[in-house]
Amino acid sequence: MDKASLVERISRGIVRVLGLNPGPFTLQGTNTYIIGHGKQRLLVDTGDGSRPEYFTLLRESLGTSRIDKILLTHWHADHIGGVNQLLEMPDIVTTGCTVYKRRDQDCDGQPEVQKMLAGAVRRGCLRDIVDSQEFLVDDLLLRAVFTPGHTTDHVAFTVNSDSDLMLLTGDHILGQGTTVVHELGSYMESLSRVLAIRPVALLPGHGPVISGKYCEPDGYRSIRVIEEYIRHRNMREQQILDVLASDGRGWRLEDITRVVYKDITDPKIILAAQNNTLLHLKKLQAENRVQCLEVDHEIRWALIRSNI
Repeated sequence: MDKASLVERISRGIVRVLGLNPGPFTLQGTNTYIIGHGKQRLLVDTGDGSRPEYFTLLRESLGTSRIDKILLTHWHADHIGGVNQLLEMPDIVTTGCTVYKRRDQDCDGQPEVQKMLAGAVRRGCLRDIVDSQEFLVDDLLLRAVFTPGHTTDHVAFTVNSDSDLMLLTGDHILGQGTTVVHELGSYMESLSRVLAIRPVALLPGHGPVISGKYCEPDGYRSIRVIEEYIRHRNMREQQILDVLASDGRGWRLEDITRVVYKDITDPKIILAAQNNTLLHLKKLQAENRVQCLEVDHEIRWALIRSNI
């Protein structure tokens, strides 16, 4: 991979630095973002900390500047794993560098998360992120947007650059493909929330930046991508409802998945598809539209009769 693809200047005061941790779930690797153009800058996410070459890229990108604030989008290791190392690198961070992450008891109580944030806790520099909290770096303003769904603690950030409003999406929206979802109801609400922001570009945690000039009649490419995420999930939900409506006696999870994802044959992908189907069913159950039944010692899903 050439160096130009490892470090990318997005716009004035925004530089993407690749975390050098490629994989099936991280795509080319985790995108981290240096924000600002003065002596003290801000970093969004840290990669997983596994590659010394990543820290070299940060040093070279910063020059004589230093990171004074680190914002974390969520608890996954490929986004927060570099925190401890960074706090021990005075040639990258300031002595008073502060780490910000949205507090979440379930996420933060995990031993692996506690270990990855131990350096910040020990230094007393770990802070909470509240919804709509603002961070000013030079003339760039970041605002926190609570976006649960991928994880319960997930936060995206709007940032203004060259008078345009962009969205640092974390893992809420990827640069290619779709993201893994923990709770679908919250995720759909978060998609609607970021759609209302109308960002002109999406700066994702993985994959290429999504941007482009405004074109009639579809508008910005970034907005079309958010709309497609919503459309795709709504399409799957309707397909599942159609299957359930075809037989009121109830359906097994495997059978619903086989009908909805009829073109999938790879066993590993089928398991992932079953998880997606279950996420939709749990969302519909929470909305009191479907019910989970035990029929002949098997778990089956059916429409609630008032919705048939």
